Amino acid sequence: MSPFFESPAYQEAVARLEYALQRKDRVAVLTGPLGSGKSTLLEKWTTQIRRSGWIVPYLQTPGTFEQDFLWELAIQLKADVGLATTPTELWFQIREQLTTYALEERPVVIVVDHVEEMAAETADILLTLARLHCGATTGGSLILSVDSAQLRSFDARLLKMADLKIELEAWTSEDIAQFTRTYQAAFPDSPITLDQAAIEAVSQHSEGLPRVISQILDLSRLALEASESKSVTPDTVEAIREELL
Repeated sequence: MSPFFESPAYQEAVARLEYALQRKDRVAVLTGPLGSGKSTLLEKWTTQIRRSGWIVPYLQTPGTFEQDFLWELAIQLKADVGLATTPTELWFQIREQLTTYALEERPVVIVVDHVEEMAAETADILLTLARLHCGATTGGSLILSVDSAQLRSFDARLLKMADLKIELEAWTSEDIAQFTRTYQAAFPDSPITLDQAAIEAVSQHSEGLPRVISQILDLSRLALEASESKSVTPDTVEAIREELL
């Protein structure tokens, strides 16, 4: 597994998320291309703010039906629910728990990843949560992650409610060079080297997407181990790009 790297783009996105919480924004939308690191960012940021005392349900929506979504949200909010709880009762307990947290002045951040793949009824749930339980009055916030390619088809009602939209930028050649050094340190027994031409080739073929960059370096390391070479060349990167495609 490739090592984690806090790129400037990652740091900027985290800073803007923190800003949204400080302002008590109702809805913030994190967007970026597939493979840009949105899920990794949200998972690590969620862990971080939980340690600071925030209540942070983190949910992913692909393939999730309304009852499953409500159930997972209720469990993460520590609502009083059981196996026989109906969707109506789940929804009631969720709202009761959110109201209790608001009265106790305990901040809640509901993080929902991959919302471009959510069902229409799930969008209705998020809309109600944003309207009734998020914003300056309650102190709650709704953080939504959406693939930028799907932004036009994203629920317009939620998008209009967004106080902040955060674009997770692609990595630059300098970011890739820094990540390469982090990568080399993580695999001291399998060192690889990339000159500037190879780094530029990685940048071009990956379009600056962290997931693809990691895949290229992983496959480069394996290829070099097999060939007993230590240097990644633009030709190596080109061959790996064709394999990934």
